[in-house]
Order: sequence, then C-alpha cells, then structure tokens
Amino acid sequence: MLRGSSLSDYEQGLISAMNAAGRSQREIAVAIRRSKTVVQTYLRDPGRYNTTQRSGRRSSLPAATVRCIVRAAKTKKYSSSQLVQALDLTVSARSVRRLLAREDTLCYVKRKSS
Repeated sequence: MLRGSSLSDYEQGLISAMNAAGRSQREIAVAIRRSKTVVQTYLRDPGRYNTTQRSGRRSSLPAATVRCIVRAAKTKKYSSSQLVQALDLTVSARSVRRLLAREDTLCYVKRKSS
C-alpha cells in the first residue's frame, strides 16, 4: 500500500476540534479529504502521531557527500572507481554506481577504455 503524506499541524488541529464537537471519524475524513484510517490513527494517540522510527538500514554516505559525488559525476569524466579515489570515499565503487543509478538527472554512458 502506498503511504500518503503525514497530517499537517492544521489538519491535526482540525481533526481534534471536530472530534471534540462530536463529529464521527468518517465525517471528519470526508470534511478534510483524508482517509478514515489516518483520522482514526491520529485520534487513537495524538501525542505519538508521526513520531515512530522507521525501520531500515541507514545510508553509509551523508547527504552532503552524495551531492558531492553527483556533482563530480556530472561535471567531470570520472568512472565510479575514479570517483572513489578522487573524493577519498569509504564506500566501494559498486556503491557509487548504485547511488548514481538512483539519480534521476544522470544518464548512464559506458566509458571507452583509453
């Protein structure tokens, strides 16, 4: 299932006010154009809404390093192993290729051996 965007502070206040006024969860969902599940989840425990830690492995590269890698790949003619050496990275060349493959602004081109 796709996950929608989190409730804004305004929407959270609106839900709380409507609930205090005695409106049903379904009526609240229709009024703010959100699913009744998100309304129900928020009303179950408003203090804990949107504070759970997401599972999954953290990236081994900080966002600033990722931007540096992408910038170097765009402006200079580096292979992935040359990027690792030039930027003195702690990750493998395969990790750099994986990162660049996820980047929408880049298009892969096989480098000719010189």
